[in-house]
Amino acid sequence: MKFTFNNFTCDVEIFNKDKDDVVVRFYDKTKEQKEEEIIDLVIVDPGHGYLCLKIKGEGALLSGFLDEGIFVTDDMVEAAIDYIEDLLPHAKNRYMPYHVARFKKSSYVEYNGEY
Repeated sequence: MKFTFNNFTCDVEIFNKDKDDVVVRFYDKTKEQKEEEIIDLVIVDPGHGYLCLKIKGEGALLSGFLDEGIFVTDDMVEAAIDYIEDLLPHAKNRYMPYHVARFKKSSYVEYNGEY
């Protein structure tokens, strides 16, 4: 699947726990390794961020984090929120407080198979 906003497009991976919970990963599929490439040195790309929508009774909660280098405007974040809401039609028109943090990559911890 794809997420599109104006001239930006990225890949989307959807994880469903059950019919009421969904996690969406925004990423660039071209940076994903194929199975046969997972040997010795592997550079794993964490993607552009995640959003999690949980239905709670008559309401819903949405949280997540998105890379501020990709999701540069509030309108783009709102489009990502609309995207995840559209995945669960029964989430529409519910009271849904949310908190989506935009993060700036500053450091990381990794194991790349070489040490």
